[in-house]
Amino acid sequence: MSILHVGLPLAHPKIPVADRPTLVTRLAALQQAMRDAGYDYEIVQLDPDSGLDGFKERLRLKPCDGVLIGGGVASDSEMTYFMELIVDAVHEAAPRAKIMFHSHAVSVRTTVERWFPQPAIEG
Repeated sequence: MSILHVGLPLAHPKIPVADRPTLVTRLAALQQAMRDAGYDYEIVQLDPDSGLDGFKERLRLKPCDGVLIGGGVASDSEMTYFMELIVDAVHEAAPRAKIMFHSHAVSVRTTVERWFPQPAIEG
């Protein structure tokens, strides 16, 4: 299963400078843990001010099974319009992809596994 995790760029003003090193480490560990669990898991950063044309093109060129919108977007009421733009972009460019929202209430893996049970690891 191919999952695209969408989040804000770490340099975005919404992300406190002091939190950025911890986020880098946490996101790298998350990506590795999801890959170790058998998912083709990629984290991409989208800037609300840059538009989503590149994101849509990426979805067209490399379709995915699911898009997880990270908590920095999904849990922030000020990001609602940006989240709607992401949902619309996925709907347009990858209409078969499941759309998931991470709210920090449960783990990312739990969120993903609701739609995509852990795949068999080839070895």
